[in-house]
Amino acid sequence: MEKQLHQQNADFHALDLDIASFFGLTDTSRVKKMAHIGLTARSYLPKLDDPRSDWVASVAVPAFQTLAKRNIQAPNFCTIGTGAGLDALAAIEILNARNVALTDLHKDVVAMARVNILNNLKTDHDVALFSGAGDLFQPLSGISHLFDLIYENLPNIPIVGEVDLSEDQASSTFIEDRSEDIPGFVSQNLVALHYLILREATSLLNDGGRILSSIGGRIPLETILRLAGETGYDGRILTYTWKIQSEPEEVIGGYAQWENQGLGPFHFYPINVLDDTFNNISPAEAGQRAIEIEASLKSYQLNATTALAEYQKGMSFGHTVAVLESRKK
Repeated sequence: MEKQLHQQNADFHALDLDIASFFGLTDTSRVKKMAHIGLTARSYLPKLDDPRSDWVASVAVPAFQTLAKRNIQAPNFCTIGTGAGLDALAAIEILNARNVALTDLHKDVVAMARVNILNNLKTDHDVALFSGAGDLFQPLSGISHLFDLIYENLPNIPIVGEVDLSEDQASSTFIEDRSEDIPGFVSQNLVALHYLILREATSLLNDGGRILSSIGGRIPLETILRLAGETGYDGRILTYTWKIQSEPEEVIGGYAQWENQGLGPFHFYPINVLDDTFNNISPAEAGQRAIEIEASLKSYQLNATTALAEYQKGMSFGHTVAVLESRKK
């Protein structure tokens, strides 16, 4: 993988990457194989040195590939919280997305993601692109068509301490307190945004349309599946995998603070255990066996408070990731 980081100024930098290699593909047909990706100070930074830590490379791409193998395409595609726009590029390449909507919380992030998508399409592949900045589906109020697929990978942790969501990549990890009416099991497990997306998305989906919710499996799969059932969808675990915990001090520490206030518990695992467990099994097959795999990992679970203490002693942790497929009834 070719990796070069070019610092342009304090607020913008860019990277060059081999999209095919990063996505685990042999080649590309719709997006440029060698991509130039711009980032603002608030864009979520792709983990080029370690794709196992990257949400798009290790989670979104396998989920999209699983749909593609079922001959499911998504000509009308939406991503909520796109970051650098790599998830949209993956949907264009793998699911033949042609009408693409993307949102994020900050205008500069959305503007850069839009540039990244338009600049990295092959010249013979046209995409109609709609983009907007704001909370959840609010930026899509002016869009006229319905979606075949909505993808989201939203943060979970309510703000702790002096976190400012307008600075750096804080909004990729933390969320503001929500004013909506949210069920107790959702609040207890810190999955408010995933729940709200499902609750609000029904009117934006085509008949048979689906939402893919990328959820760090720090909570039971039963709870993740309940999100779909409580909001009126047919839910299943599409893919099940694991990733190294990125930003461990912030993320594990954030979960530990809420755990100490009675929420959770939230589960983390030693990296070697996850690597051994998921070795030689595809994310799609693991999705079919997710409940069984979760049970096999139970004896290795550490709650966030314990995992934070062990991390500070030098131990590395990961967590499982479930992609919840919620299909409109």
